[in-house]
Amino acid sequence: MAARHRARSNLTRPYTSHVTRTPTALLLSNGHGEDVIAVRIARALARERPDLEIRAFPTVGMGSAFTDAPVTLLGPRQALPSGGLTMNSPRLLQRDLRAGLLALTLRQFHALRRERPDFVLTVGDAWLEALGLLPRAKRRYAVQTLVSVHLANRERTPGITALRERITWVERTILTRGYQSVYLRDEATRDALDPFHPGVHAFGTPMMDDLDATPLPLDTSGPRILLLPGSRDNAADVLAVMRAAMAELESRYAPLDVVVAWAGPSLPRAPEGWTVQASPVAEVAWQRGGIRLHVTVDRFAAALAWADVVLGVSGTAVEQAAGRGRPIVTFEAPPFYDARFLARQARLLDGALEIVPNDATAISAALRSLIESPDLRRQRGERGRERMGPSGAAQRIARDVLHDVGLLAGGAS
Repeated sequence: MAARHRARSNLTRPYTSHVTRTPTALLLSNGHGEDVIAVRIARALARERPDLEIRAFPTVGMGSAFTDAPVTLLGPRQALPSGGLTMNSPRLLQRDLRAGLLALTLRQFHALRRERPDFVLTVGDAWLEALGLLPRAKRRYAVQTLVSVHLANRERTPGITALRERITWVERTILTRGYQSVYLRDEATRDALDPFHPGVHAFGTPMMDDLDATPLPLDTSGPRILLLPGSRDNAADVLAVMRAAMAELESRYAPLDVVVAWAGPSLPRAPEGWTVQASPVAEVAWQRGGIRLHVTVDRFAAALAWADVVLGVSGTAVEQAAGRGRPIVTFEAPPFYDARFLARQARLLDGALEIVPNDATAISAALRSLIESPDLRRQRGERGRERMGPSGAAQRIARDVLHDVGLLAGGAS
């Protein structure tokens, strides 16, 4: 790729800071995965500049991801039925509207207009980038790791769905006129935006940070399968389908120890017919016949390091698993993970993700193919690593932003 020699415009020229008071940053995010990314960037900012006052404004949900982050939590917050997937379907939009979406949005507008930070950093989509224009700030930076050119369908998607698949002219306009720098997940997407904005960078996604861990100390002679039922309201129903798929594998691989990375607000109840047991690696274990499910909480990285294959129905966790070289099987689980969502995820992850019908027999057959073919697992793992990129993006983004606002010597490294 040819070197980029274009000079920065006035919009992207490094800012010479004359701040004599405590410098302030405002981080905006709009979703659970975006909150996690914002937390990682906040921690990186705090490591580089401990005196920086960081304010976080999550616009979706209650912002629970920020609980232990070095931030002051701001803004009106409310848990809506869609969990941030408002535009995934008319049904979810209707449920959010009935729950008070419009009133919440207006309150957030007013709160953002009162903010006066030294700089704004957004983690989200075009809608959030538009919200980032409301505070009076000297500089603005956008972390847009949700969209990749790899997501784009061969047939151009019309309407609001297009905002999730490519950087449209609407988003280009917002970014070009209002943001000093834009941080993208891959070089192909950077090259697509490069002709329109002189301050674009391909630093990867912070989603891949903080995933190094010692594997769960769970010895098993059978295949190492990790179940990711997601964090949405339908996670218990998804887990029921996954249990049925494990039952299909029992005759071939028993005794079968399987790990469940549970991300719901509270541990699920043991299903009927399963015995509750203590687990050496998890909060609880359920056993029936030759199958034992170890249900873990807050041990995702360790569970991922342990696993050979993943059965997952989620957004962020599935992409993280792919980035760590784990081949994934998935299936539809409406209304959150419908055919369109999974099609986009499959395009992003290329050959790392296999979509099968929501059927225990089909799911178990796909898992069996992976379990019994090390070459196939390796090939799919390599594709996932290529698409998700390396770790360390949060630090690269933080250093570049702080350098641009004059709060740090040097830049991203």
